[in-house]
Amino acid sequence: MNRSRFLIAAFLIVAAKAGAQQTIINEVFDKDDGTKVEVRAVFDPSPPSGCAPVRVVATNGSARDLTWSFEFISGTTAFRRNNESRSNFELKTPPHATGSATFIVPVAVNYGETGSYRYNQHNFRLSAWTNAHGVKMGTEFKSRVVNFPAIAISKSLADANLTKLNDEVRRKSSSSGRGSSSEIFGSSFNPDDLPADWLAFSGFDYVMLSAADWETMKTGVRLALIQWVRFGGQLHVYVTKDSTELTDLPCEPPGVHGPKTRWSLGEVMKYSWNGSSLDASTVVGRYDRGTQREDMLTSHYASGSTWGLLKALGGRSFASWQVLVFLFIFGMLVGPVNLFVLAPAGRRHRLFYTTPLLSVGASALMIVFILFQDGTGGTGRRFTVINVEPGETTGYVTQEQVSRAGMLFSSGFDLAPSAIIEPLALPDTGWTKLKSGNESQATNLVMQGAKRSGNFFQSRTEQAHVIRSAVSTRARVELKSGGAPDAPPSLISALGFTVEELFYIDDAGKTWKAEAALATGQAATMEPMDDSTARANWEKATSLAGAELKNGLKNNALTRKGVFFATAKSAPGFTQETLSSIRWKDDHVVVFGSVAKP
Repeated sequence: MNRSRFLIAAFLIVAAKAGAQQTIINEVFDKDDGTKVEVRAVFDPSPPSGCAPVRVVATNGSARDLTWSFEFISGTTAFRRNNESRSNFELKTPPHATGSATFIVPVAVNYGETGSYRYNQHNFRLSAWTNAHGVKMGTEFKSRVVNFPAIAISKSLADANLTKLNDEVRRKSSSSGRGSSSEIFGSSFNPDDLPADWLAFSGFDYVMLSAADWETMKTGVRLALIQWVRFGGQLHVYVTKDSTELTDLPCEPPGVHGPKTRWSLGEVMKYSWNGSSLDASTVVGRYDRGTQREDMLTSHYASGSTWGLLKALGGRSFASWQVLVFLFIFGMLVGPVNLFVLAPAGRRHRLFYTTPLLSVGASALMIVFILFQDGTGGTGRRFTVINVEPGETTGYVTQEQVSRAGMLFSSGFDLAPSAIIEPLALPDTGWTKLKSGNESQATNLVMQGAKRSGNFFQSRTEQAHVIRSAVSTRARVELKSGGAPDAPPSLISALGFTVEELFYIDDAGKTWKAEAALATGQAATMEPMDDSTARANWEKATSLAGAELKNGLKNNALTRKGVFFATAKSAPGFTQETLSSIRWKDDHVVVFGSVAKP
């Protein structure tokens, strides 16, 4: 190896032993000054969707500033269809110093592969270079979990149990006739490696850890896990009979084995274990047939026409017959007319300019036709759910959107670093390219800082996305103090936008409703209403949501006390903006959370 010109391509390699830490790659750029880079995957293997955190440590032994550049390409491999997610990151190191960072790398989803025998080969390619060294590339192949929920399992649980859990997954898959399995129960991790970013957990359905893991975690990592739960994650803490009340864990009552607590769209649960060994049959049975985010992205929205938001977009004929007529006329012109009229016998040399002119003219006419029929940009519908909680400075936004594009002159857009956007496969129509079957188009998605590009949006296409974003805010709804004990409650809005309807369930379980729309900064005296009316209003407000989101909202609302929910026509600062040329119509916003007490 040329020590001064070659760089390191770091591979994310699997640990050979179940539950062991992921292999650390440590390669030297320059032996004389000690310039080197280390790359380590936090989860082994990476989840099948969302993001994968990757730890990078770079040492600059030279006397000049070095800028390390990294390009990650996550891909799925299938016959004639390779989904890709590409991302770029930088790390600067001053002379004779070491820099470190955790990159949140988007993971390619296996769109187009469904059913029990879907192909499950993934690859992770990494290119790295500096402003003083060249480039080298490498590829690592690794299967991920398939036909089973995506589970992150801590090292303390995995060390003595992951091998038998994998064996039980294989046995259960074979006995149920579900076909081939990747024989993966979950992705192991060391809690010390976890970053304080909820996006690190965004690809998992469940996180399993012990009570000791939770107690030794940094406060920022605990907060990231709780934020992930608020977005719909399920946190399972395994406790022993000697476990005491767990710090900051939203699970009551403490010390009881197995309580279940709703936490926004997700849940926190405790399970008992003996501190050393898990019963493989019981644990695998607990998660088998559980929630699978990957299936939600690749098939749930494509399985029928029940999604309210897609219905709200409405149908439109693709007018394929017009394309056939156009091609027929063009064929006649470029063929017989061109050959016998424009360039007859004795003047065949005219074909050298009549054929190109006819082709260019037909292309220009097609562009004009498309612009006239479909226009530029597009139209879309959005449904946004906002969860705000007193005492937290974050709004948890889950946004579903669907759009139909005409002619697009640009498909790139910006998105906040704290947000993730993922395409949704849709029912097979003339407008759909991302589908659940093997006729689906491959995704080619790019993330570079805040910029997103690739085929998130395409001309003459229907596309849908789910966006999750943690928005910094002090928004809340407060209970006004000073009222008489038997007086109706009065609520003050500090949401930052006007709500059309506002409902409140007090600590006694009684339901109340504001008399009129409420602007931020205003107070509303509530009036009583019956539970059935409140439930009907809630179902109406959430009718546009997808099945999984609707289920999460249903389990959260009207089952707790001291909470509010409201509807709005817009929520500036919370609704996530994507492609500027899409004209979003009739936004629907639902906001909910605990009411701040005086």
